[in-house]
Amino acid sequence: MEKLLEYFKPTNYQLSLQINKHQETLRGTCVITGTPLAPIIKFHAVDLKITSVTINDKPIPFKYEFGMIMIDMGSVPISDSSISGSISLRGNTKASTPATAGWASDARDEETESGNATIEIKYHTRLNRNMQGAYLSTYQHSGAEERIVTTQFESHYARECFPCIDEPAAKATFDLKITTPDLDDEVISNMPVKESKIVEHPTVDIDLNISGTAKKKIVTFEQTPKMSTYLLAFVMGRFHKKTVHTAEGLPVTTYCALNQSPKTLDFANQIAAAAIEYYNEKFGVKYPLPKLDQVALPDFEAGAMENWGLVTYRESCLLADNNSPLESKEGIAITITHELSHQWFGNLVTMQWWNDLWLNESFATVMSYIATDAIHPEYHIWQDFFTSECLAALTRDSYPGVQAVKQEVNDPSEIATLFDGSIVYAKGAHLMFMLTRLMGKRQFFAGLKKYFKKYQYSNTIGDNLWECLQAHAKFDVREFMDAWVSQPGYPVITDGVQQRFLITGGTDDTTWPLPEIKDDMSGHYLINLSGTEFADALSSFKSLKEEQRYRLLIDRLLLCETSLVSAASLLDLLQAFKDEKDKSIWDLLATIINKLKVFCPHGTPEYYNYQKFIYNIIQPSLNRLGIKPKASEKPDDTKLRPTILAYALYAKDQLTIDNLSNRYNSDYKKLDAETRYAVLAAKLETTNEKIFDEYVTAYSQTAEPDLKADLLAAFSDVEQSAIVKKVLALLENPEIVRPQDHIYLFAYLSRNHATKEQALNWLYTHWDYVREITGEKTLDDYARIAARAIRTQEEADKYFAFFDTLANEPAFTRTVAVAHQEINARLHWLDLDQKAVSTRLAKLISE
Repeated sequence: MEKLLEYFKPTNYQLSLQINKHQETLRGTCVITGTPLAPIIKFHAVDLKITSVTINDKPIPFKYEFGMIMIDMGSVPISDSSISGSISLRGNTKASTPATAGWASDARDEETESGNATIEIKYHTRLNRNMQGAYLSTYQHSGAEERIVTTQFESHYARECFPCIDEPAAKATFDLKITTPDLDDEVISNMPVKESKIVEHPTVDIDLNISGTAKKKIVTFEQTPKMSTYLLAFVMGRFHKKTVHTAEGLPVTTYCALNQSPKTLDFANQIAAAAIEYYNEKFGVKYPLPKLDQVALPDFEAGAMENWGLVTYRESCLLADNNSPLESKEGIAITITHELSHQWFGNLVTMQWWNDLWLNESFATVMSYIATDAIHPEYHIWQDFFTSECLAALTRDSYPGVQAVKQEVNDPSEIATLFDGSIVYAKGAHLMFMLTRLMGKRQFFAGLKKYFKKYQYSNTIGDNLWECLQAHAKFDVREFMDAWVSQPGYPVITDGVQQRFLITGGTDDTTWPLPEIKDDMSGHYLINLSGTEFADALSSFKSLKEEQRYRLLIDRLLLCETSLVSAASLLDLLQAFKDEKDKSIWDLLATIINKLKVFCPHGTPEYYNYQKFIYNIIQPSLNRLGIKPKASEKPDDTKLRPTILAYALYAKDQLTIDNLSNRYNSDYKKLDAETRYAVLAAKLETTNEKIFDEYVTAYSQTAEPDLKADLLAAFSDVEQSAIVKKVLALLENPEIVRPQDHIYLFAYLSRNHATKEQALNWLYTHWDYVREITGEKTLDDYARIAARAIRTQEEADKYFAFFDTLANEPAFTRTVAVAHQEINARLHWLDLDQKAVSTRLAKLISE
């Protein structure tokens, strides 16, 4: 893939932006200083209207196509005062690429002496609404629309805001100036404000006569450190904000929209300040910027973005108060510590190219758990790592064709597909956890300190990290880790012998260097116990250590999806845990329960038998916990109750449904946040479509993230035919369901038996609409979610008939290939174990 850094090496950008959020326009002047490395230089620029390119106020010939500006440096006089020094380009063949051949006026074949150059590019564009580049976010407050202008430049969307070398290795400093007519707007960026002033300027009428004056605000920021383009950011709008300081005096400020409560800012500030202090100590290089800002945005595609000094978040990933659910707070703590670890992993030291994205994300993920555990040990956050991250990684990594943690990129459209949460984040984090266990935490952090000190403000590849860790390890770090990072998949260990585990059955000849095989969660592998070994372990389950318990259940769950172990045995496994009280174990039991639903489609005898079976499993917990929180109960009980109530609703336990429905209050904020979803779902089941309309209205009007999430989940799970049409119509109503939340609505509808078929058909027939409203990083998630919903060959045929047409697009090639494997494996599993599961289920409920 062509890299523009081979043509021009930037050192500084002077970026002046005139932004009018009401007209949704952006006008820019970008002055780029750097070194030309070829007779023809190129800059990324997507959907920008280029009005001029000049050097020393002299127009320069340029061509704009293929999302690039191409400038013929051969037409620039060598004596031009804006160019200094010289550089030999003898033998450089880059000038004859297809995109530039035939139009250069003087591409000097032998040698070009160019040296440092300063290039000014003027342009204009419109603000996006697809949550990438420079985009507009809107919301309602006090009966009026509020507008925020913000940015999302990772992975390669800075080019949608200004011309640049939009590659991680093209580090430079940035001098940013923003002009806006909105005098009351807060304007923030990576660095502190250097100067903010309000000036008057003349206005003209339609005949271009001066008609009066107007005011505008001009905000100039301090120069940034040397950094990649994807880390530049700015935000404009009106906000609530609160500031705290770290022990060393660093100001940490968190912002939220005006329709949010300022009380929701305190928790985020507390976590952020504590995280900065923790990382300063552990990484050996102090946080290098003079401030840290965090902003919660009403429209945001991902969970958060680590822009250096200005971290942006989805509101649900940053805002919490004393009434927020415990699991929401834990999730927010993980998100904040993840993003702030990026201030070192990714910002201070950046991967050379996107194939080493794991250097950012794998480390940030494992560090988020290390830091959160240090800040709030009472969260027992490692339980979530094992039962969520590790399980997700082992599940996704079991399919043929899945990407490796380190994945080559051959096309720009492939970059967005690298952000696979189960692989680059979760699997990579599990591998780093394995490495930490092998080295010891003290030695591991000693190596990291060397890494940050040696490579700060630079770009690296994996070998640079292994080199720094090697001095503190007693084994060959590179040899050991390269095999795990560069190869997809993992082994299953049977009687001490490894072979690749594939959920589709069979294996291949891939092997991995193995540490000492332990039955804890240290290693990224499965242990295939014999029937006797498993029975013995299960009988002594309570005496096993915590990680041994997770290992036993996770391994069994995955092995049961193959011919190695019968799926019917999972029913007996669930029976053994009727009296379980541990929330983390219940997280794994819930995964097993949900997996087995594939054998019990709605309306079949298996479905009704499974309802009875699940009620028998949850009844002891339901009786113990009840539907109301108890004073001074353990956090584990508080977090477990929603899970148990959800399965009571699935089992159609009428007593629980009635009791929950009776707790309904139309003032939703008065409902207990932990059990609110269950109350809303029960009320909807026992009433008519009027309550559905009330939910949708409340959803569209409330700003509280947790309440919005509960309402969306509740009204998406409708079964009444009169309401199904209404909920499906929301797929095309961005005024109610924001584009950032559209994928959650689709996911809920694809899991609901009453809406699944219509939701899938809607996706196949409205793909262009989905492309329009969503960002690149989310698009292939629709294909993954749809694949998880497939249960029959007929559904599979429809799925493949549509998505196979996208398989030639680089952004979808791997996703579609893996979907084939996943769906075929599930259908094979059904053929293999349906009879055994049905028979065993019928027997268990009759006993």
